[in-house]
Amino acid sequence: MPLGARTDLADAAYVGVESYDDVVERAPPNDAVERAVSRAFDFVLVPVTIDDFSKLSVAPGAYAASPSMHSDGCLDSATWSARVVMRLSRATQRDVVMGGEEAGARRELAWAAHVGANAVTFSLDARHRAANVTYANIVSGSLGMLTHTKVWARVRVDDETLEDEDGARTSTSSCETSYVEWAAFVSACEHDANVYALLEVGGGDVVHGTWRRWIGERVGAVVLRVDAFKTNARGFPVLPKETQAFIREMFTRNVQVILSDIDSSSRDFERLRCIAPRDVEGDASRVADADAHPMRLYWEYLVYLFRGIDALTEQALIEIPYRDYLQAPLQPLMDNLESVTYETFEKDASKYNQYEEAVRLALLDGVREGDDAVVMVVGAGRGPLVRASLRAANAARRNIIVYAIEKNPNAVVTLQHLAQSDEWRGKVFVCPGDMRSSNLGDIKADIIVSELLGSFGDNELSPECLDGAMWMLKEGGVSIPAEYESFVAPVTAAKLYTGAKAYKDREHMETPYVVQFHRVHRIAEPKSVWTFSHPNKQMPSNERYVTVDFETTHSATIHGFAGYFDALLYSGRSGTVRCSIHPHNHTLGPTGEPMFSWFPMYFPIREPVLARAGERIALHLWRRVDAHKMWYEWLLESPTHGPIHNVNGRSYWIGL
Repeated sequence: MPLGARTDLADAAYVGVESYDDVVERAPPNDAVERAVSRAFDFVLVPVTIDDFSKLSVAPGAYAASPSMHSDGCLDSATWSARVVMRLSRATQRDVVMGGEEAGARRELAWAAHVGANAVTFSLDARHRAANVTYANIVSGSLGMLTHTKVWARVRVDDETLEDEDGARTSTSSCETSYVEWAAFVSACEHDANVYALLEVGGGDVVHGTWRRWIGERVGAVVLRVDAFKTNARGFPVLPKETQAFIREMFTRNVQVILSDIDSSSRDFERLRCIAPRDVEGDASRVADADAHPMRLYWEYLVYLFRGIDALTEQALIEIPYRDYLQAPLQPLMDNLESVTYETFEKDASKYNQYEEAVRLALLDGVREGDDAVVMVVGAGRGPLVRASLRAANAARRNIIVYAIEKNPNAVVTLQHLAQSDEWRGKVFVCPGDMRSSNLGDIKADIIVSELLGSFGDNELSPECLDGAMWMLKEGGVSIPAEYESFVAPVTAAKLYTGAKAYKDREHMETPYVVQFHRVHRIAEPKSVWTFSHPNKQMPSNERYVTVDFETTHSATIHGFAGYFDALLYSGRSGTVRCSIHPHNHTLGPTGEPMFSWFPMYFPIREPVLARAGERIALHLWRRVDAHKMWYEWLLESPTHGPIHNVNGRSYWIGL
């Protein structure tokens, strides 16, 4: 039963249940599914075996007198796949922990794959590293048969109190060590796309700085144990504030939640007491309901959390198909954009508002009232910057003549039609051709306006194009943009890495992508790498090289680097206007809508690297240019020294 009518949050609307009630535990999966579904839950997490404490007969070809598992015929394949997650039996998990015994785990994985369960899970434990390595070996050897069944490695995300080897209780940052164990486990499994984390939250503290890194990992679901809840003044279960924030964030990432009344990660696998509805004072209606599920109140609390998430804006809904979708950057000089692409960009009112204001201020500062000014829009497309310039002139009460320079012959046709309209006639002149070689004779511009910026600022050849067009600018004239700065930040982005890796070639691991980040976590704050200014009077070359250092606060896996830009469109006596996709300075429109013309860049690395808390992350980044193309090269030096990506532009380049 969905938590709420939230089509914008997809399958995050569904909740599973895990119970260690003796009757429920030994019930066949069809009974467990029926009991859960009839009481508002959507799927169940059940042991693979009938008796969770008994070992399977593991000798080759040996079978017990009675079956160890419930029949695969108790559910049809669709129900197994949609409604059942299986857990390796406690006896088998204990065997792996105590002696590294593998046969039972392999057999149970094989059974989960045989019935086609949605996923199969087991617990990683930082206290038993050898067992975690054994699990990695078992899983790696079983992935070939788990084609329709995911692997969920269960890890803690809250800080719990553990016992040391002598039985003394000691407080430790278990969420930190658990993450390191997960990173080692998934690395040993070669970051296989079928391996996920199952995040478990118990009675420990959930810390903001540590849980956010999981946004960038492959997360199958979150297990909320009943001891994660507190009781409010009325006796109802509620989550602490930071745990609430964590669960809401997981919901927005379409991660499902499982309510559990067990503590399956403790050494003794002790069960926890579940507060049933009948224990809550003043809840007579539920006490009278004999069929109420023992965790119904917890489910209702999740309904409250889920329905309280802010609705997505209209623009965010449009962007959903682009979330974590790898797109190759545009080739602005080699390719001609299609009409639908222009149309998409033209809908970004916030960007053109910024450009309009920049032109208005430039006219106020540089053109006397009553004088005529020449504005050249280079790379005019279908004319949005022409319109913005005309609006700016009206607002500034200045007279302008606009020259619209465009190389795309199809867009030129659109511009020619517009030039015949009443609004443009006599004010706008269309000039087909490349801005670097346009033949405008002695005509010089007071203002040159362009929107050649890419997601990384310079990645669509704005430096080369604008440097080539500056001969048309008057001495003392204004370029809009005047300057733009590029930034990078290390990110945890398992989904993006998996998407690039799926091509199984070097080329896709050495290509920067334009991506609407969703399941991406910034490990450190973005840092500046380089700046371009126009007119360019100081830098004879547009090549760049930089080394950037970052320090990690918490351990996190590096799957690559995010790229952003911040542009100064204009700065003068009348004011300053910027245009930015920097996370801390993202340009907003009049109604608070973020500018959407540019998604960030993603620079993948060939092999993910674990950066431990306090370690230095060092990136070397090159911008290379020759007579025919521009490309980037990048190298992760620390914490692990990797290869140089995209040497000589062998995998990715932008044609000049």
